[in-house]
Amino acid sequence: MKRLIDLTSEEAKLHFLKGSSYFNGDFPNYISFEPILKDVASFLKRGFYNQPRLYDKKKLKPNDLPDVNYRFIANKDGRFAWRPYELMHPVIYVSLVNVVCEKNNWDTIKKRVRDFENGFVECCSAPVMSVDHQSDVATQIRSWWQLVEQKSLSYSIKFSHLLHTDVTDCYGSLYTHSIVWALHGLKSKDEKNKETELGDKIDSHIRAGRYGQTGSSQNFVERR
Repeated sequence: MKRLIDLTSEEAKLHFLKGSSYFNGDFPNYISFEPILKDVASFLKRGFYNQPRLYDKKKLKPNDLPDVNYRFIANKDGRFAWRPYELMHPVIYVSLVNVVCEKNNWDTIKKRVRDFENGFVECCSAPVMSVDHQSDVATQIRSWWQLVEQKSLSYSIKFSHLLHTDVTDCYGSLYTHSIVWALHGLKSKDEKNKETELGDKIDSHIRAGRYGQTGSSQNFVERR
């Protein structure tokens, strides 16, 4: 397996433009997002969703429109564990990939991730990809099994208790301005300059599909 953060910017872009990277849920085999992602990437080239040529005469922006992204709910365990999913609009998604995978931006992200490594917290869910016949999803599961399941067994020799906690609807509850803080450190809401430009661009892409809202999709529905 290979860590996503070890890829070059061009390799990362190719990975993100795979259908399985756009959505890795259990859809039937005949449903593939890869063709539309390739078509959008060919149209945008290295550009972004907010190009003037993509808007109509009314100059409407995605932020001004509801339901730009597609949201649905799926059951996790066949009982009461319902999980919200959200498919980002393909144009906004490819545009975000173009932002993230600009060489300087990708280098900034890689450096920031390395700053967090070797600390007290070990991230066991960092994206990895297959380098053999296995799918990326299978490789990710194997990585989780090795880093969590197997280590838990070894730690059980040393420790007598295990604390297990989780965040309900983690990604859907993400406050988008915190992306800037994660990449550039804690900044005020009004402090926007070149230092935080990458984080601001990622923030704006996420909000573009959520009616301009900075909170979760649930809050977005309530405010409507």
